[in-house]
Amino acid sequence: MDYKQTAKTIFDKVGGNDNINEVIHCSTRLRMNLKNPQEAKTDEIKAIDGIMGAVYSGGQYQVIVGNDVGYVYNEFIKLMDTQKKPAPQEPKKRDLSFKGLFDSFAGIITGIFQPIIPAIAASGMLKALLLLSTSLNLLTKESQLYLLLSFIADAAFYFLPVLLAFSSSQKFKTNPYISVTLAGVLLHPKLIALLAGEVPVQFAGLPVPNVSYASSVIPIILTVWLMSYVERFAEKVSPGPVKIFLKPMIVILVMAPLALVALGPLGNYLGQGLSDGIFWIQGKFGWLTVVILSVILPFIVMFGMHKVFYPVIFAAMVSPGYETLIHSAMLSSNIAQGAGALAVWFLAKDKKLKQIALPAGISGLFGISEPALYGIHLKLKRTMVACMIGAGSAGLFAGIVNLKAYAAVGPGIASLPMFIGEKNNFMYALITLGISLVVTPIAVYFIGFKEDTGGLQPEADTAKSADVPAAPQETGKLQSRTVIFAPIEGEVIPLREVKDEAFAQEAMGQGMAIKPSKGEVVAPFDGAVETVFRTKHSIGLKSVEGVEILIHVGLDTVKLKGQHFNVVVNEGDTIRHGQLLIEFDMKAIEEAGYDTTTPVIVTNTPDYLEILGHEYSGKIGPEMPLITVL
Repeated sequence: MDYKQTAKTIFDKVGGNDNINEVIHCSTRLRMNLKNPQEAKTDEIKAIDGIMGAVYSGGQYQVIVGNDVGYVYNEFIKLMDTQKKPAPQEPKKRDLSFKGLFDSFAGIITGIFQPIIPAIAASGMLKALLLLSTSLNLLTKESQLYLLLSFIADAAFYFLPVLLAFSSSQKFKTNPYISVTLAGVLLHPKLIALLAGEVPVQFAGLPVPNVSYASSVIPIILTVWLMSYVERFAEKVSPGPVKIFLKPMIVILVMAPLALVALGPLGNYLGQGLSDGIFWIQGKFGWLTVVILSVILPFIVMFGMHKVFYPVIFAAMVSPGYETLIHSAMLSSNIAQGAGALAVWFLAKDKKLKQIALPAGISGLFGISEPALYGIHLKLKRTMVACMIGAGSAGLFAGIVNLKAYAAVGPGIASLPMFIGEKNNFMYALITLGISLVVTPIAVYFIGFKEDTGGLQPEADTAKSADVPAAPQETGKLQSRTVIFAPIEGEVIPLREVKDEAFAQEAMGQGMAIKPSKGEVVAPFDGAVETVFRTKHSIGLKSVEGVEILIHVGLDTVKLKGQHFNVVVNEGDTIRHGQLLIEFDMKAIEEAGYDTTTPVIVTNTPDYLEILGHEYSGKIGPEMPLITVL
């Protein structure tokens, strides 16, 4: 994968600086907050070589890159113009539907917790390794080395409110240093000593409950959220000459007492209630909860919604100190996804399928399930059922023995020390892993799968390779010949000369391009309208023979948001060759600074043996062939 080129293409397809508010990444995905998610060219992003998928979920636009996401992210942020001030946006009406509210909540949770995961994961694994060292008598708990290492391992957890204060400030767009200062108030050692004394503590007559905020989650998030509103008030009432100290002083004097008297204790009770609620559900339904979550977890991951589990996980790690549901289900599911992909690698005969399945399977075994999920199982479908059987079987055992996780790390082979704890817990983790590792491939073998690699990340130029035989139902296509006539009057140029690398590299498929001389798009064949883009600059068509094409009027013209375009057909309409589809004002588009070069792409290129472009020295019109599909 060319990380720089991939990042540039994604950056352009989501709308660039004009549409990006912020971007972070998790273990496999770029996660973006976009001003207008509808502007992102999802189908075109999915077609980028090496990209496993793209989805808008949980208030974020997510591009599934796989194990190389860190490299792509590093190139992506170089493209971000942090100095550029975006044009003022009209305030959007808040979506108060259940889906809208849930997406907003999920976006906030992910944005707050995702940045701190590396610190928590590293600390969690270090704690697990310390447990292992004492179990093997390599260190004693009284030794100075053990004590120093335990301090290092505990730091991220003890000062978790500080980490959350900083990431919350980024999400709520408030001062990060004042946010961290408020976290410091809650963790001040002299405050802790004062609250632990026999004399009740009061602030101006209001009782200050004796609550420990070390390792807490919800109190500081509530505090920073309310602080974002108080800071706006302080900004308005603080005169310019003294704003530098008066504004932060107002915020601290208002928020620190509120945090100690009300928000902190409330958040602590909510966190405890969250943890108790999960244990109540498990106590009520027992092992069945682990089985159900193990089976459905891939679909939760598919939409990127597994991040909403963070508050539950952290609350459980604080009290009672371990977590018994989510990590057990994740271990069962991750191993099943990896084992299922390795079974596909072993059983498949198709070389391309094997090349995709092997690295995806290894990633799954090490706790990164997205490459196997998106690259193999969602596309083969039958193997997904096999993975659900394997994960459910392992989850059944984990639920019965009440498997406990002692660190907040993605479960996999490398992170198994997270299960080292009391009695036989680590052995239970090994058995859970073993069940998933054995049952899933057996299920894949008996259920079987069809080796149809048409949807498995086609390379940019696969259409011209006749080495891979077509599936039986496709033989009719290979024997047919479809002519695509020019949809626009103008000058024909090869696709490789288009000044847009995604088109020039045929990432979406093969085709030709036209430099228009007339602002009309007409039907290039008899067929139907498949897609009319909301921004009117692009239209998807399907011929009666099944050839699917995309006509994209201009480059980056999505940014015009429909200006200068008039679409005269609707999705689902039947069309005849030569029928008017779109009218566009060439002069206005060019004056706005956009290139009107129009690519015409065969989007289902891999279904055909050959895509032949016709080149002309002069102008082309709707009566002249542009592309012949064999």
